[in-house]
Amino acid sequence: MKKLGKKLSNVFKVKDVICMNGNLGVGKTYLVRSLINNMTGIKEVPSPTFNLVQTYPLYCSNNNEIWHCDFYRLNEYEEVEEIGVFEDIKKK
Repeated sequence: MKKLGKKLSNVFKVKDVICMNGNLGVGKTYLVRSLINNMTGIKEVPSPTFNLVQTYPLYCSNNNEIWHCDFYRLNEYEEVEEIGVFEDIKKK
C-alpha cells in the first residue's frame, strides 16, 4: 500500500476526488496515509473516524489542501449534507 500510495500521489491533481469503499481493515486508511505523506510531507496522519474530516495543505499550492473524510459512522447520504461537508468543499 505504501508503494501504491507513492505512485498514485504522482497521478492525482488538485481538485481530484478519490472515493474508497471497503471492509474494515483492508488498508484504505493506510493507503490514504501514504498518499497524504507523499503529497504534503506530513508524517502523522490520524484516521478522521471521530471528527469525520481532516485537512492537509498540499506542497504545490498555498490555497489547496487534501480533505481526508471518513464517513464510516454515517448511515445515510443526507447525513453528509447535514454536517456541511458539501458546503465547505464548495467554498474551496
